[in-house]
Formats: sequence, structure tokens, C-alpha cells
Amino acid sequence: MKAAPAAALALAAGLLQTAAFAPTEAWWAQIAAQALLFGLVAHATPRVAALCGALFGWSWMASGLWWLHISMHQFGGIPWLLAALAVALLAVILCGYFALALGLTARWITPGRWRLLALVPAWLLAELARATWFSGFPWIASGYAHTVGPLAGWAPWVGVYGITALAALAAAGLALLKERAWSL
Repeated sequence: MKAAPAAALALAAGLLQTAAFAPTEAWWAQIAAQALLFGLVAHATPRVAALCGALFGWSWMASGLWWLHISMHQFGGIPWLLAALAVALLAVILCGYFALALGLTARWITPGRWRLLALVPAWLLAELARATWFSGFPWIASGYAHTVGPLAGWAPWVGVYGITALAALAAAGLALLKERAWSL
């Protein structure tokens, strides 16, 4: 797929990822969004994979953390435009983890089924890095979308990052099913 359509789909998938979180509790949207992203990256060049990761991450973070501008503006006294720019900049910084994870996976793993499976630990490492490096920012981790639904019962045993890995595995499985169906 060319870069422009992949970029547009990655932006849309990031917005769908945000729809999975409260108050909607549409846990399935998180897996669907990630499956779409993984499907885009399965055969992409490293550059396009990194672009998809960045745009997915940016739209997810910007739309999921939009409310921070209200806190900065109303309670912090920051002008509205500056607060909105601060949230957009935070999303730019946070999307780098996903761009790096997907770009490096595309660089090191050949296109196809093995890359889809390799995206699972790459995604988990990106989420863990985002949560811990540079003082960390673990808000709206993928696993938090599954406070209800079939993965919720695993939370006491594996925690939010175990749920993140299980959801990524489910997304990779869906992308793999799509790839397999198209190869018949």
C-alpha cells in the first residue's frame, strides 16, 4: 500500500483506538484498531511502517488526552491555544515510541506472517518504554481499554501490560486471518 492511504488509515485507526476507552467501554474497538494498524505494517517498508506508527500514536494520544488542555487552560491559567498546542506536542513526543517500534520491526523482520507476530512484543516494548522512560506517561495504555470484555478476567494475573500483550496478540491474529484469507 502506498504511504498516503496507509497514513490516512493509520490516523483513523488511532481514533478508533481512543473510542475503546471509557466512557464507551468498546473494548473490541481497541483490538480492531490495532489489527488494522498491524495489517498496514505487515508488508510496509520501514519508512511507511514508522509513519503509520507515528500517525496512529499521534491520533490516539491527541484524541485520548484532549482533556488535558482543559486542565491547563481552566486550572493552570495557560491560554487556550497554548494549552492545545501543548497537548499536540505531548502527542508528538509519545507517538515516537510507536513509530520506532513499528519502523524497527519492519526493518528487521521480513514482510508477512512473522512480522505480524513480531509486532506483538514490539508493541508491548513500546508501551512499556512510554510508561517508564523519561519519567513515564502510562495513561491510556492499550490494556486499560479492557476493563470490561473477555480480557478483563486476566487483569489480576497479568496486569495492564499483560492485557496489552494479549490484545496485541489478538490483533495480530485478526490481521493474520485477513492476510491468510486474501492469499487463498
